[in-house]
Amino acid sequence: MTQVTMLSASQISHLLDMPAVIDAVADAYKEKVNHPATLWPMVYEQLGGEADMDIRSGVLASKHVFGSKLLAWFGENAKRGLPELNGLVNLYSSDTGEPVAVLNATALTGFRTGAAGAVASRLLANPDATTLLVVGTGSQAPYQIMAQLCVLPKVTQVLLANPRDAKKAQAAAAQMPMTLEKLFSQTIRATNSATNSVVAGLIDHRLSEVEFTGVTDLPAAVQRSRVIVTATPSTKPLIQADWVQPGTHLNAIGADMEGKQELDAKLFQGAQAYDDVPQASEVGEIQNPIKAGVIKPEQVVEIGNSLLDPTLGRHDANAITIFDSTGIALQDLAAANLAFVRAKEQGVGTQVDL
Repeated sequence: MTQVTMLSASQISHLLDMPAVIDAVADAYKEKVNHPATLWPMVYEQLGGEADMDIRSGVLASKHVFGSKLLAWFGENAKRGLPELNGLVNLYSSDTGEPVAVLNATALTGFRTGAAGAVASRLLANPDATTLLVVGTGSQAPYQIMAQLCVLPKVTQVLLANPRDAKKAQAAAAQMPMTLEKLFSQTIRATNSATNSVVAGLIDHRLSEVEFTGVTDLPAAVQRSRVIVTATPSTKPLIQADWVQPGTHLNAIGADMEGKQELDAKLFQGAQAYDDVPQASEVGEIQNPIKAGVIKPEQVVEIGNSLLDPTLGRHDANAITIFDSTGIALQDLAAANLAFVRAKEQGVGTQVDL
């Protein structure tokens, strides 16, 4: 008989803290290029209308686990009062092949996707940047904001834009401090670890110093910001090349399937691009400049290589850098394993005998 730990969204939010997930995702990127970790081909299916699903899977050898995530997106669910994202992560022991945990994929995806953007910003963004722009006000926005605040200590202005509905941006900005408090403070105050003490300081003190503003003039907001995160399901460019100022770093999060696009392909002409090669070149933001002949795949730097070799990072204060994050299974496995290990230590989760 095999015992499996079941972890809900609430339990995952209590078990994980963003700085630890950022470090776990960074380690997973390094393992990918060092080859102790393995990615298997992604499966993607359009389900009709505003709905799709994908399956990401692989092996994280250093943690002795392998597994998969199935995540479904139904864009019309908000009108039904239902979450747009639903799914599960299945975690297995790579020593015995036994299933060890089943986790809510929505909460886990929030943490690991936010962490991926922070890994890139910690490496590539100007550390003195004071203004962050987040384009998109969906469920991913607070995770991206919290992760960026963890690695960009001088940010005091967070601008929020919703390309479809400016009123939603203003409402999200007004609610964001409360949203961040609700999503991230419970874990922090329940533990006494050094890591969580750092984040507790962020929640208790830093948020009071950060101004959240909903913006309606996207070109002006782009021009003001030196760190930009796009997290939308857009299929056409939202940010034009001539809006972006020298020294800006962009994290393109939303384009994770063929046909999606958030950035003007021309932006890549004078920028240095980083991504999860080769997946991003097929389904990520860089699929568009590659198809347009603006850049070649070999010009793109694997984010894991840049983490191992600092000379591959930003080398010019005026350079424009772009991280194309399509999301890889190793991020999910790293975050899932971290939650599972902490659940065992703290006696959290429902145990099911299979």
